[in-house]
Amino acid sequence: MKKNINTKGVQEKNVEKYKELEGKIAQLALTIDAVEDEKLVVTNQLKRALADYHNLEANTNKRVGLLYMQSRKSLAEKLIPIVDDLTMAIKSKEGMEFNQNTLAWANGVVGILNNLEKSLEEIGLKKYIPQKGSKFDPQLQEAITVIEDKIPGLIFDVIQPGYLLDDTVIRPSRVVVTKSK
Repeated sequence: MKKNINTKGVQEKNVEKYKELEGKIAQLALTIDAVEDEKLVVTNQLKRALADYHNLEANTNKRVGLLYMQSRKSLAEKLIPIVDDLTMAIKSKEGMEFNQNTLAWANGVVGILNNLEKSLEEIGLKKYIPQKGSKFDPQLQEAITVIEDKIPGLIFDVIQPGYLLDDTVIRPSRVVVTKSK
């Protein structure tokens, strides 16, 4: 009989250890669930932060691009009148007589104009001169005056070239347009 009592005591101890282990397992399961929940929260916060960062980066790039475009446009708008003035100055020399020194000076002005135009092209500014006889486009040209002709809506003459900056009109070409009689 002693064996029975001893076996019964061992079984009770095993049951107690089993219940104790079950409690620890349940507690560990709760801890694991809590850690998993915390991990999910942190993962979601990280995803949101990463999305916010990408949105901020895209917005910043867009703003930098816009600022770059505005800076180039502002520079172009300030330099176009200078190009016009130099062009008019060069055209005015056509009827003049020059000696060797003044001819060298006039050619220097032509060189300055050419360098300025090349520099403007490097920032994306393109001179736009419509062809005479082509159709008038009010998005690219400004009609300064009209003359009567058989075919209306054509460019009769170009008074001043226009300028485009990356396909954006900075200044429209100033033209004479035909109208019907």
